[in-house]
Amino acid sequence: ISHEFNTDVSSGNGTVSTSMNPECPLVESKLNETKLSLLIEHQLNSNPNKLKEFLNFLHKRSGIWYWISANFIFTCCTFVLKLIPADMFDILIMRFLIQSIVFGVYALYKKYNIFGEKSQRSTIIVMTTTSSATNLFYITAYYFLPLSDLNTVRYTYIVWTACLAVIFLKEKFTQVNAISLVLTFTGLVLAAKPKFLFDILLKSLKVNNLNETYSLFSNNSNNLSSINISIIVITESPSYYYYLGLILASICALAKAIQLVARKKLILTKLPFSVMNFQFTFVALLVSIAYSLIRRLFKPEPYPYKWMLTVGIAIGFVQLITNTFYAKALKRENVQFLTILGSLDIVVAVILQYIFFRTRNTYLFYIGASLIVISAAILSVHNMVVASKETKENTPVGNNDSL
Repeated sequence: ISHEFNTDVSSGNGTVSTSMNPECPLVESKLNETKLSLLIEHQLNSNPNKLKEFLNFLHKRSGIWYWISANFIFTCCTFVLKLIPADMFDILIMRFLIQSIVFGVYALYKKYNIFGEKSQRSTIIVMTTTSSATNLFYITAYYFLPLSDLNTVRYTYIVWTACLAVIFLKEKFTQVNAISLVLTFTGLVLAAKPKFLFDILLKSLKVNNLNETYSLFSNNSNNLSSINISIIVITESPSYYYYLGLILASICALAKAIQLVARKKLILTKLPFSVMNFQFTFVALLVSIAYSLIRRLFKPEPYPYKWMLTVGIAIGFVQLITNTFYAKALKRENVQFLTILGSLDIVVAVILQYIFFRTRNTYLFYIGASLIVISAAILSVHNMVVASKETKENTPVGNNDSL
């Protein structure tokens, strides 16, 4: 049996024409595969640099993806702490123990000086102190605030970090930075359930509102009483614990800003990330143990070993990934940009609260969150444009002939 077929490949347009005996499906299948491979090869040969350019773009912006991923993991791990019937600091003991062991062993294996050089030790003290304070105040505030409120208030550290980075890291403060910070701060005020801010205004207007109500509804005592009741409900102050949570979250924000600047200075002095992470986690472990012991002096209770040995260890290992991503992001991107980009944690917290608790936020909260995202996008585009211009300026013109 003979089978006749003809293949015509045109290099200009990459087409393949075939003619064959229709009774030969095996030959037809092979010719279809040949046609597909020739088309793919033609496309790759005609656009050889597109894939490389796309991969280079992802690599240049890899700090963004590392930071977003790390913040997402951190938010999920923090949210889980509220779902566990155990004290959060007891769970954190195991987390920091796991991290301290891993970072310490790695630093010793690499023969790093875990105490740092003499010129670095003052900055190391600032970094470890503020890192532990950030963690302590963050978790303590989490007892009194929902995670979305806590993350929103904590992100006032964006303003503090930008100011401190200009002072200590000699970074440029541009008009785009100013616009982004204004949008971020406005978004934070709106997103943080501004009841605690607007109550002050409502209280100042309470007397005027009551007088107007009395003059308008003096002939209707029922309407007067109902409106008075509504005004009292609106102007009722948040609980003492809510204000306490706001204060703790604000202290956490300031401590986190100082921590980021200190870590950036240590990065410039070539202190390994494993050493910095070991120093932070070890001090945080001591703080968590001290808090746990002091709390049991006033409220004796057994340790929840079941949750500590399961969830605590799991969170500890997952947070190792988070620390690695944070380190890679800080090496690749600007501090101001990363801090603003990290505000997307608020959105993650809102989604988690709705999924598990069906908690809904006000429209003002979503407007504020949108402003935060817009500010991050503005700064992101600005950084990309500046980086592109610097790359073009630093590329020698005379090297084009040698490429």
